[in-house]
Amino acid sequence: MAVAEALGTTIVAHTDLHGGMSPGPAAGLRLADGRQVFVKAVSAEVRAHNHKMIRQESAILDVLPESVPAPRRLATIEHGPWVVLATTWAPGATEAFWTDESIAAVAKACRTASGHMAPGALPPVAQRIFDFDGWTRLLEIGTSDQWEAAHAGPAADVVAGWEHWTAGSALVHRDIRLDNTAVDPQDRAAVLLDWAYAAAGAPWVDLAQMAADVVATGHVLGRQAATRSAYELLRTLPPEASRFVVGLAGMWCIRAATMPDTVIPGMSTWRRARSAALRPLVTRLITDHRDGRSVKRGAGSPRRGTSS
Repeated sequence: MAVAEALGTTIVAHTDLHGGMSPGPAAGLRLADGRQVFVKAVSAEVRAHNHKMIRQESAILDVLPESVPAPRRLATIEHGPWVVLATTWAPGATEAFWTDESIAAVAKACRTASGHMAPGALPPVAQRIFDFDGWTRLLEIGTSDQWEAAHAGPAADVVAGWEHWTAGSALVHRDIRLDNTAVDPQDRAAVLLDWAYAAAGAPWVDLAQMAADVVATGHVLGRQAATRSAYELLRTLPPEASRFVVGLAGMWCIRAATMPDTVIPGMSTWRRARSAALRPLVTRLITDHRDGRSVKRGAGSPRRGTSS
């Protein structure tokens, strides 16, 4: 009732939606005036963090430029411990695995977003990046296998100083995953969803995160295709983008090792699987960094102008 009142019409049909990281319901609503909208809700009694994130995303959506490929906020409703966010419906769908077409569409959307200056209300991206000291902490608590023992130290060196080389003034989404996108196959355009972590940062941040997700989520053509596609994307970006991917792998690794599944069952397994899937790519990126090679096209020449 409160949602219908906020939207100014009645709800005539709904479709439950599944997936994502929030421990609350999400649905597509069909309204009496013909509109289709998206709503998601969470109770602070279930998880205060996600309750805060919905309120945070509501404020962020209000300051995004119209030309950013994002949903538009229609209403935010608070009722007791519950908060509900209603947005415009994003055309298209989210597939289970990446394809060459979805990679191209989402990369274009990321570049469109990062072509904007971040609104002044958004914080520096360093405030939206968590556990990027994962490889260092893993060395402190102990590695779990031979790969970690061999690579955690070099990986920690690659990621060092991330607070400085991720900085910038571009608008970045900061949480690019396949399940945070909707791709319309007809016009091959993508909409970026779930903007709660948007920030001001280096313009390559979202593309680097997408490269990591292509490997971690998977490509429809298999593991080798995923790793190859990610590496080819990283070759078009500054070397810091590759360092960011190494940091993401460490983030997932340390979280899997230290954070219990208190709210979302299986989260540790999910994080561990993502970090493990990235190992071949991370190994290659560490080697590139160690040998002083840029991952950009023309690799083999010394890197110039990178932060340490």
